[in-house]
Amino acid sequence: MEEIRGVPTWQEELASLVDAGLRYDGAPIDLTAATKRSGFVSADGSGSEPKETLKDQVTGFMKSWGEMLLELAKGCKDIVQQTVVTDDSFLVRKLRKPAAKVSKKLSFLNEFLPEDRDPIHAWPVIFFVFLLALAGNQINTMCYY
Repeated sequence: MEEIRGVPTWQEELASLVDAGLRYDGAPIDLTAATKRSGFVSADGSGSEPKETLKDQVTGFMKSWGEMLLELAKGCKDIVQQTVVTDDSFLVRKLRKPAAKVSKKLSFLNEFLPEDRDPIHAWPVIFFVFLLALAGNQINTMCYY
């Protein structure tokens, strides 16, 4: 059952340690000792593992955190596309007519877009950049008071 779920068994974990070049030397593993001896030595017998600095740990943590955040965003995007943006959703039915009116009134602005840009993709970007510039302007003016 564990193989189906993808959870490794203790035998697989031990095999992965052996494959990584670590061998158990038979020494007892003391968890209360102040020394860092783990009972494992590398394949060459030196017993020392390369030290990982705090910078490496933080970098690895931030990379994995970013990957998890990206996967979460993809999942949220899928959920929104399947529930909110469908033609039969409440939000789309209520906003379809007002959005069509606004789009019709502002269609003359599409002349200012480059020829190869689709207005559906360009205007949201322009709108959000405008909001960011406005927010930055507000923060900048608050610093002077």
